[in-house]
Amino acid sequence: MPQLDHVNIHTRDATRMIGFLETVVQAKRGYRPPFQNPGHWLYLEGQPSIHLDVVDRDDSYPQGMVNHCAFGPYDFEKTIERVKSTGFPYEFREIPDTDIGQIFVYGPEGLKVELQYRRSIATQ
Repeated sequence: MPQLDHVNIHTRDATRMIGFLETVVQAKRGYRPPFQNPGHWLYLEGQPSIHLDVVDRDDSYPQGMVNHCAFGPYDFEKTIERVKSTGFPYEFREIPDTDIGQIFVYGPEGLKVELQYRRSIATQ
């Protein structure tokens, strides 16, 4: 069955974006084929799930057709500590009629990331 393979993010500041994604999503840098354009691949559970392309532009990426990317599930307590340590703004939401809680983090260059957790775990 088809499934989402990866997300591709254009960034002008790879170091900052990688640091953010390593901290918040717990992605790990890994092998990237020798493409002509500069970039990086970040891995989740051994899969190259986040592809970064380094681009030249003057301002943050404008909000567009894709609103955010979501990852999870995460342990709430550990995740909120990581999120707070970044200094980036965040907010909480819930998916109605489920036990899924959401932390939306607003990262570098306008990137919005959703981190899911199970509310029953967070409240124990």
